[in-house]
Amino acid sequence: MNKSNSNINLIEEGQGLGVLKFGLERNAVELILGVPDEKEKYSYSKDEEDLTESWHYDNLDLSLGFDEDDDWGLVTIAITSTEYNFKGFSPIGLTKDELKNKLDTIGISDLEFEDWSSIESPSHELLSSDSLGINFWFDENRLSEVQWGPLFIDDETINWPEINKN
Repeated sequence: MNKSNSNINLIEEGQGLGVLKFGLERNAVELILGVPDEKEKYSYSKDEEDLTESWHYDNLDLSLGFDEDDDWGLVTIAITSTEYNFKGFSPIGLTKDELKNKLDTIGISDLEFEDWSSIESPSHELLSSDSLGINFWFDENRLSEVQWGPLFIDDETINWPEINKN
């Protein structure tokens, strides 16, 4: 499979990446993409009751996250390649102003900016949209990663894509 596979190159807010829909189980994702190059499990808290498993597909510049709390369903997607499209354009490589202008023309204006700079990454910045559930990560004023997940009905309830409802 190559990056230009039209089945997985369209970023859809709240839904997924083409046929990769939020809520898909790991075995379903593996049937679509094959075995990932790397898998890692970790917990965001000390109790390790809330495990997350990340899968990385190097040839696709794609990372996927599955959460134990959501029955190991797909809950996050991150891309780093210009092969992916969002709303008719390829966002990777755009400057903050270029991205803001493109988002503004399609009516997305709820953007929040955060400076995540550190010694290791002196120009690491985040532009996010709650309405889209998307994080746009910048390094040296160029978009380096797009990361998103399903949208929420309320603080606790995920609005899973239609195909994944029981």
